[in-house]
Parts: sequence; C-alpha cells; structure tokens
Amino acid sequence: MSVENQAIFITGRFRSGTSFLWQLFDQLDGYCAWYEPLHPQLLAAINHIQPKQDHVGIQDYWTTYRQHPGFEKYHDMSFATQNLYLEANDDEARLAAYINQLIELSGDEVPVLQFNRVDFRLPWLRANFPNAKIIHIARNPLQLYHSQRKHINSACRHDVNYWDAYELLPWCYALSNEFPFLLKANSKHAFYPFYALYQLSNRVAEIYADVSINLDKHVFQSDEFIAKLSQVVKLNDQQKHHIKTLTHVPDFPLFNDELTDELSVLMTEVDLELTSSGLMDHFAQWPLSKIKQQYQSYWRKHTAGTGCYQQLLLHIHQLNSEMTRILAENDAIKKQLHCLQDQIEVMKNKAPTNHE
Repeated sequence: MSVENQAIFITGRFRSGTSFLWQLFDQLDGYCAWYEPLHPQLLAAINHIQPKQDHVGIQDYWTTYRQHPGFEKYHDMSFATQNLYLEANDDEARLAAYINQLIELSGDEVPVLQFNRVDFRLPWLRANFPNAKIIHIARNPLQLYHSQRKHINSACRHDVNYWDAYELLPWCYALSNEFPFLLKANSKHAFYPFYALYQLSNRVAEIYADVSINLDKHVFQSDEFIAKLSQVVKLNDQQKHHIKTLTHVPDFPLFNDELTDELSVLMTEVDLELTSSGLMDHFAQWPLSKIKQQYQSYWRKHTAGTGCYQQLLLHIHQLNSEMTRILAENDAIKKQLHCLQDQIEVMKNKAPTNHE
C-alpha cells in the first residue's frame, strides 16, 4: 500500500482534542504529522506561536514544516476562510494540490494532517482522497463551549458579537449563505451558533469518518481511544503503552444550574431549527440543494428576496473583504520583516572584521 493510500486526516471542532491526537502520531516513529495545515497565519505561526499551556507535553507544533519548507508555495491563507462548506463534486483544485503536496513531502512516512477547518468539507475530502483514513474527535458540547470561550472576560463571554480566538463569528458569516440561521437576529447568545455548528459537524462525521472518538468518554474516562485508533492504524504494544502515557485529564469547569438551564434551552431551540430545516435528518446525506427543495416551507423565509437579507449579504461581503485585507496586510508585514532581516545579514557579512 502506498503512503498516499495510508494518509490519515484528523478532524474536529476547535478545542475538541485534535491537538491531542496529532501529538500521539507526532511522537510515534513512521508518521509525518502536520499541525493545522489550514491555519490562516501558518507561515507566521511557525516562527512565533508557542504551544498553549493546556497542551500538556507538546513542545513544538511546527517542526514538520521546518523540515519540509516546500509546502509554502502551495499554502494559501484563504483556505481558512473561504469555501468552508464543500460537497463531493465541488471543484477546489488549489486545496487538493496543497494537501497532495503535504502527502508527497511526507516521503516514506505516513502523512497525518490535523484539521480544525474541514468538518464541513468532509464529503469533498472523501471524494478527493478516497483511500485516506478520517479520524473524528468530539467532546461534550458544554465542555467544548467553555474551552472555546474561557479566555473571554465573563461580561462578554456569551456575547455572540464578541470575536473569540476560535473564529465563531467569522465561521457564522462565512457559512451564512448556506445556513442563514447562524446569524439569527433574535439570538444574542454565542452558544446558539456554536451548538448549531457543533451538531452539523457531528452529522457530517457520522457519515464520512472511519472512526469517531469522544474526548470525554474514550480519553478522559477510559483508554478506549487506543482500541478505536487501532481500527484504522496498526499499533504495537509498545506504541499503545506510549500513547497511553500522553493522556492528560484537565480540571473540569463547574456549571451553575442557571447557566446549564439556559444552555439546555438553547440546545433544544437549535435542534428544533435543524429538524425543521431537514438538516438534522439529511445533512451530509443529501446535497444541500435537495434539502432546501424538500423543505421549502422552512428555507423560503431565508431566500434572498427581502431588503434585510440583501443588506446582510452586503455586510457579509464587506466583512470578508476586510478580513482578506487584514490577512494580506499581515502577510505583507511578515515579508517586509524577512526582507529587513536578509538585508541585515548582508550588511553583517560585508562589515569588516576586527583583524582586517
């Protein structure tokens, strides 16, 4: 079997345990593990982003990229913000070329790509890489929500318009053409769109993942994740023992009854929305166009016909343009810095030494 056929893709929402799975393969011989290859600031991150404190045991995310710099000419920051929803027949040749390049650069080792931005692209990923193994990981939605928002001041933590570190609002805007309810006007609580994305992400994984791991049940509360991994990769006893030692159980947050009740109400509201739209039963099984056709009574109210919706689309376009501008500006600053460093090195080399 060729290395390409053995490629492993890790997928899950931000803070669901994808970094933990990546670390397991990164520390095993015979695997070439790539961390967040769709990170929008990947080229800068390699030089500046250090492991998070709660990523216990991880020393460096970016070693593989430094060892294989050929990835740079294929990477594009737009992979993180555009076309976040892809169906099997969609044409995304540049992204396919980038992933193929990472696989090729892995050489004789098994390529392992850890993603936080492909869960709504799994139909496309499966169609373009049919022999790859897809490992999905999820966790309790309340724990996951807390983990994504805990860095935010408590006064703003549940504000849907407050931009967190895990791109909740940008994702809502980027996917609003397909799923307009993510920007539901009467929902001010960040948990509403968070849980909608969570549910849809899990629905796709149920169809396309080769194995699904629950971080709480299979990692924190047992060692069952080892048996699940063994369904798609060959692990000897020594490797199983080693990855078991890498497990770290964090302190769990306490949720007061008032917040738990509030989030439970929102979960029910989201589930009803997904059921009414046809997404709960058919998402990732039917094309989105078919779902919208079969559930016209729900989707009709979201069609682009009203002035409010047109204004929303304009706002989305403006926001995407601004995000693109900021990313391009940051990239230009990085390139300027590299040029300056190169100039300094040239000047140093030309400078006379003390003994001349």
